[in-house]
Amino acid sequence: MKNRLKVALPVVLAAVIFLTGAGYAQSYGPASPLYFGVFGGYVAPQDMTWTSNVTGTSADLSLDSSGMIGFKMGYILPQARALAFELEWNYMFDQTIPSQVVSGVRESGEVALNNFLVNVILRYPEGKIHPYIGGGIGASSMYIQNTESIGGVVVNVADESATGFAWQFLAGVNVDLAPNLSADLTYRYFGTNPGFSLIDVDYRTQAVTLGLNFHF
Repeated sequence: MKNRLKVALPVVLAAVIFLTGAGYAQSYGPASPLYFGVFGGYVAPQDMTWTSNVTGTSADLSLDSSGMIGFKMGYILPQARALAFELEWNYMFDQTIPSQVVSGVRESGEVALNNFLVNVILRYPEGKIHPYIGGGIGASSMYIQNTESIGGVVVNVADESATGFAWQFLAGVNVDLAPNLSADLTYRYFGTNPGFSLIDVDYRTQAVTLGLNFHF
């Protein structure tokens, strides 16, 4: 129930703001170039691949869905309003590794991610509605807790945090609600490859977020 609230709350709040404000968009001009944004949404991770640094063996672990929250500071170039730059932080809540058998070994645990990224956004500059695409690079600090059960013996494979290179692709739409307010709906594809003491991890996820931006 707790994880469901983490996913649902930011989505519901952002949806209410987005849908309520959209009706006012037609009466306002373009938003100011400097903005601060908050967003939240739903995270649907793909199978996570980890590779042992000791034996070289690999395993694909399924992960449960989760939620995320984030903040960003952005700037739309006044002389080229089709281009924007953003500094972004987001946090992906605990994603459970449900108990599963991989190559005869029972795996379980959880992961969570703390991400910092620099984004470049290419947006349609005219009117009140701005479709956009973009991408970002940065760093991700992942916490992983992973245990294995072999013949009734539980082994703690990982219980630590590690930082690795991170990247994401973005696609969405931004709507001007007022001179100092806009909202956006974004699809994200995110990846990172942190290296832990005993395992290397290849992590990929898709996410959908709704956000509100305050322009200055």
